[in-house]
Amino acid sequence: MKKLTKPKQLSIWILALGYFGFYVPYGAMTKALSNGLFSESGQSISGFQMLPSVVIATFITLAIISYFMGWYKFAGTKSLLGTNIPFATNKWTLFSGIATAFIIITTTLAYSFVGISIVFAALLMRGGVLLMAPIVDIGYKRKVKWYSIVALALSLCALLLVFSEKGGYAITFIAGLNIGFYLLGYVFRLQFMTKIAKDGDRETNYRFFAEEMYIAMYTIVLLPLLLAILNVGTIGHDLYLGFVEFTTTSLVFPALGIGVLYACLYVFGSRIYLNYRENTFCIPINRCASLLAGVVASIILGALTGISFVSNIQLLSAGILIIATMFLAFPAFATRFGWKLSAERVSYKSYLFVCPGNTSRSPMAEKLCRHRINEILQSKNIKHSNIEVFSAGIKPKVGSPISSGAKNALMDFEIYSVDHSSKQLNDEMIRRANLVFCMSESHRKRVIKKFPSATLKTVCIDPADALPIPHGKDLNAYRKCAQMLDELIINALETKIIKLA
Repeated sequence: MKKLTKPKQLSIWILALGYFGFYVPYGAMTKALSNGLFSESGQSISGFQMLPSVVIATFITLAIISYFMGWYKFAGTKSLLGTNIPFATNKWTLFSGIATAFIIITTTLAYSFVGISIVFAALLMRGGVLLMAPIVDIGYKRKVKWYSIVALALSLCALLLVFSEKGGYAITFIAGLNIGFYLLGYVFRLQFMTKIAKDGDRETNYRFFAEEMYIAMYTIVLLPLLLAILNVGTIGHDLYLGFVEFTTTSLVFPALGIGVLYACLYVFGSRIYLNYRENTFCIPINRCASLLAGVVASIILGALTGISFVSNIQLLSAGILIIATMFLAFPAFATRFGWKLSAERVSYKSYLFVCPGNTSRSPMAEKLCRHRINEILQSKNIKHSNIEVFSAGIKPKVGSPISSGAKNALMDFEIYSVDHSSKQLNDEMIRRANLVFCMSESHRKRVIKKFPSATLKTVCIDPADALPIPHGKDLNAYRKCAQMLDELIINALETKIIKLA
């Protein structure tokens, strides 16, 4: 029997290392270019003037990476002038992509403002997003642990400390507004990402990642271009100069380099966020990597130029924020060193089993899956879980009970509680399911034809497509089918296809 296999994924710590590696030169080059260190005259460069070249390079680099990695295949498409282009398949990914575009634009601008150090800008942005992590988790009914509360208190102390420094920063109205748009972007992005992704399923996450990326790519170019064409105010004029004049100077090359670096760090950073773990685990890893990168970039710039780019107060605040991050990463350290934690409430997961009538195979799979999951939870002393297992039919007679053959076959597994009423498969079921298991390949095709949004999370429970059809046959046929379903479900649990956390 061919078995389902778990897709390989990069470790979140490797992703953090890659994120850090690209962020150091990105932060240093952005600050150096804006401060005139690449200019022979030493004249500072407006962030809005360099922005067009940066976002164009980011767009091109992401397009190239996506092509060679094959990520574009995961995205939906939309016809534009007779050509299909990658696009979002739902409104949440569309909105998340737009929010991400604001994050990309405002990040580069934040490091370009004169009078604001890399570390200070990073503290404002990273600290703000760090505070959002447990808030989003609470909003989506994920339990916030004691170490998250400690980290929140430390983060607030770090931000208050840096704001208490006199002469350590100079925030203009535009700079403050820019930070505000950055944080607002994350308010929306984290919610939408948590709502429809971060479920540990490779296809679901890659679809979200690809579609969000393409929407962000379109927006980061079109929005500045529109403002440049309107040419209203100082910002509009600087963007106009950025498209028309800046691109003809030698300074365009470091700006393009900044865009390339951002595209690379974006890939690593987004994949950290999309890890199936809760936000209070993923976000601190991302924030710590970028904050440390900001500190290293500032130190490198200072060593090369003899100019101080960071104050002692800002370094102290960064250190406090790193301690806060360590508290949030407590579960990872505990697991690493073999410390025993009390029984935890696992993350919400939902698994849907589908067959045509929802009276035999899919309800048997539902009951068997729930039975095996309960055995594992009991062995781990986990008393409460957020795991949902349910079943539905493609074209059932709604309200029908489980067939007598299926009911008797389940008794072989000591499953006697088999209350069941057949249900019609619908959009809501598809939306809330992390994975949809069909009993045959023909069922899978029928499901994705009716529900295209479920394409990447709908699989045939038996890759060999050899699950027998017991309907209308004797009890042995039902027993054979139930035994095979049980083996497939156990395999899915052992290989983490069906995840408990």
